[in-house]
Amino acid sequence: MSISTVRPILLATAFMLAGCGGGGGYDVAFTPTPVTSTPTLAAPPAIIPAATTSQQFTTVGATHTWDGDQSPLLGAADQLQVWYDQPSNSYAVQIPHSQTAGAINPVKGSTTNFEGAIGLTTRQTGYQYSNVLSWGDGATYFGTDAVGVATPAGGVPVTGTASYSGNFWGPTSETYAKLPVSIFGGVELSFDFGMGSLSGRVLPSLFYQATYDDYTLAPVNFRDTVYSRGSTGFSGKFETNLSGVNSFSGLFTGPKAQELIGNFALPYKSPMDGQTYQSDGAFDAKK
Repeated sequence: MSISTVRPILLATAFMLAGCGGGGGYDVAFTPTPVTSTPTLAAPPAIIPAATTSQQFTTVGATHTWDGDQSPLLGAADQLQVWYDQPSNSYAVQIPHSQTAGAINPVKGSTTNFEGAIGLTTRQTGYQYSNVLSWGDGATYFGTDAVGVATPAGGVPVTGTASYSGNFWGPTSETYAKLPVSIFGGVELSFDFGMGSLSGRVLPSLFYQATYDDYTLAPVNFRDTVYSRGSTGFSGKFETNLSGVNSFSGLFTGPKAQELIGNFALPYKSPMDGQTYQSDGAFDAKK
């Protein structure tokens, strides 16, 4: 998906996500049906097209609580869990720190929006092993997660180089005219598989829901990257001196590392008031 197609998705989603108030930023909201322990699974559109067997997907992302705390939860246990059931061609989810799973069903007439145990929107098209999901339970948690079929050990090349490009999405702690501000844009990653090295950058833009305007920020390069030869995962930070949470991490998806997923936390300076705000979310990319 090109960056030019991201803004219409954000616009459409803004209407669906607006509704739950609260102080500060990260004001994206869903009002789904509560989680149940005995979901009735239906057949939704494919979240991960290449998934042909029942499985739990690998998840990385950034989660928030509805209580107004603006610190992103980036740990594996803090993310949404997603399962695919092959016999019924359906999906179930479990919110963080819950012992109960529930079904999600497609919203009638939509190929990207789901409802049921939570409200959920798929962000990416044209990928086989990965997707990015924005979700919320309307009560405790909301987040942006990347899910995928993880590359097995031995599936990552150990010679040659490869470049991956994709997109990232997420909320920010900034509000403008009492409405939320979102971040989106392109992500570029270059791997030297033989040397075990990673470089890259993000090309961020902000979307102001109050004015329906986009503001392009300067590209931000990676620094302090961590990647070793044959590894299925990677991590690093962004080249910025702004205060806040600053990190990214991810892993390859697909049997031969055809795609990848990750999360990010990036502080930025607002073009509106010059103040520093926090952004975070998830990304996916492919060769």
